[in-house]
Amino acid sequence: MAVIKIEGTTNRISEALSRLELLGKQPQEFLAALGLEMVDRTRERIEQGVTPEGTPFAPLNPLYAQSKRGLGILRERGYLFNRLVSRQEGNTLIWGSNEIYAAVHQFGAVIKKKEAPALVFRMGGHVFKRDYVTIPARPYLGFNAEDREALTSTLEVFFKQCLRG
Repeated sequence: MAVIKIEGTTNRISEALSRLELLGKQPQEFLAALGLEMVDRTRERIEQGVTPEGTPFAPLNPLYAQSKRGLGILRERGYLFNRLVSRQEGNTLIWGSNEIYAAVHQFGAVIKKKEAPALVFRMGGHVFKRDYVTIPARPYLGFNAEDREALTSTLEVFFKQCLRG
């Protein structure tokens, strides 16, 4: 009877498993990479003018659109677009913008007069006086199926690095 004898150690396997364990316990590097990906994906949605679900943003008021000099609904002067950031807090990834008007775009808002007799603004060459204006929600932040695929792809890269050593 023939005998096959295999000798060796499981050191490489143990080391790879240790690296995977460390990735799970200290995911900051992974979260940082994923954060950059999510900021890029959010910017893509803004450029396309769609919500995370793929629905087009609410259109601009036609009079406002006539006089607007920006690059798109949420790219006016590029502030929101260019000030999207990500950060990790512990094992949590956060991305978005702390611009004062970021939440207005995400959730919509009703802007009311405070101390003045009216809100006064110009659109399409006309001056308007109103007690309030409504800005529709144009959600740009979110997490959809394509984002989940991007997360999975990024995680696969980190897993492969752990397995290679």
